[in-house]
Amino acid sequence: MDQQAPIIGNSEAIIDEDGRRYAFADHNCFACGRDNPIGMRLHIELGEGSARASWTAGEDFVGWSDKLHGGIIATLLDEVMAWAPSSFDSWAVTAEMTVRYRSPAAPGEALTAEGRVTDQRRRIYEVRGEVRGADGRLIAEGKGRYLGASPSAKADLKARYGVARGVGAE
Repeated sequence: MDQQAPIIGNSEAIIDEDGRRYAFADHNCFACGRDNPIGMRLHIELGEGSARASWTAGEDFVGWSDKLHGGIIATLLDEVMAWAPSSFDSWAVTAEMTVRYRSPAAPGEALTAEGRVTDQRRRIYEVRGEVRGADGRLIAEGKGRYLGASPSAKADLKARYGVARGVGAE
């Protein structure tokens, strides 16, 4: 993305606009969960309407000819784009996403992904994102629409994932 937003939290703890911290219990998400033994275990950094992650893929994520599998790159991109609405206290899921691959990535290469909310209408968030290689080259870019949870679904999700207000507050 053009410029990086300041970090306001991460996928283990989110700080809302009032300075309150929310902490997440471990969970089994393939991309960001700590309980998934075969997952990516991404650490997501959150900014105002943005999310980013750095990740280095191992040999287990190779597709064809010693290149990272495109689905893994798409997963990395989707995860940061889905987390981008978090600063708006939204739990968003992917409604649609398109990915354009620009350059291959190799196992062992440090990748950086960033997603940024570009528009919001009610509970629909328009998000753009990109994945860059260690040398700054564009690996993939994408855009998508993400649906924020309803107020009742959000309350259920916070209860399910153990989101506790004030945990670790400074």
